Amino acid sequence: MDKISLGKKQLGMNEPCFTIAEAGANHEGSIDKAFKLIDAAKQSGADSIKFQTYKASELTTTTAPKYWDDNIENETQFDVFKKLDSFENDDWKQVFEYAIKKDIICFSTPFDEKSAELLYSLNVPAFKIASADITHIPLINYVASKNLPVFLSTGMASHEEINEAIDEIHNCGNHKIILLHCMTSYPTKINDANLEMIKTLKKDFSECIIGYSDHTLGPMIPALSICYGSKVIEKHFTFDKKLNTSRDHRLSLNEDGFRQMIENIRIAEFSQGQSFRLDFDNEKESVKYARRSIVSTKKISENTILSSEMLAIKRPGTGISPKFLKKIIGKKITKDIDADVVLNWNDISV
Repeated sequence: MDKISLGKKQLGMNEPCFTIAEAGANHEGSIDKAFKLIDAAKQSGADSIKFQTYKASELTTTTAPKYWDDNIENETQFDVFKKLDSFENDDWKQVFEYAIKKDIICFSTPFDEKSAELLYSLNVPAFKIASADITHIPLINYVASKNLPVFLSTGMASHEEINEAIDEIHNCGNHKIILLHCMTSYPTKINDANLEMIKTLKKDFSECIIGYSDHTLGPMIPALSICYGSKVIEKHFTFDKKLNTSRDHRLSLNEDGFRQMIENIRIAEFSQGQSFRLDFDNEKESVKYARRSIVSTKKISENTILSSEMLAIKRPGTGISPKFLKKIIGKKITKDIDADVVLNWNDISV
């Protein structure tokens, strides 16, 4: 698909990179914090803000161990997610209404069908499927059936699993897929970012818009992903990195960091250019004065036959190109020439 509409924005290969401030559960169960996240995302210049919608009891057993290292022992996934799942339907309604008021695109990642149905009832413009749920075919099927754009993260996924998820979405008649390269490690080491995978996704899933969901620290790696073909960037976001109830604050950029990331993204886009050489106006002076011409090494009288000793190759490049040196040797000069003068074709009898 060439383009996908999301609110007032267009996502596509010929569009500017679309940015997602991934707020996740960094609201920590507080409406005021959710509002602050929306305010900060808007101020940072993000195109959108995204949350995560779940209930711990629907997501994990009470004994499932954590798969990330946060130096907190004797704590299960259920313990972590239960601290962050207190928003009820009316709370989410307030969050999305506030985002509309602030004129920023807002959507969420549902982790179960009830959450997806709630989000759909609140008129979200898109859904996100988390990397961990790329094999949750019932959820993917349910989300895809709503015929909204689907952001699909590919962390941990094999080529076959990505294919299966995409086929499921297509089978629902939905072809609005944004495929996000992702590494499911928190944080992701720079040498594990594997940005080359973006090129593979572009080649193998050319019908999808390709982007990058980043878990590295700092704003640099997402901007670099632009040069590999990323057209969407999702980055964890917070308004206060000192908060710690949600484990994602430590991975997140704050407002200033996100703004810097966007600036870097735009620089990367501007610097990409084309895959072929163009005649750039800003190189015209360089062509004239940095290249070389054939010049005289001494005074040469009219009708003199040119020899190699009479000629040198020097800047500027405003005269006869050095590639014609052999062609003009043995030719007659048509007028008196001083030493160290650039030769032009009207100085030569050809």
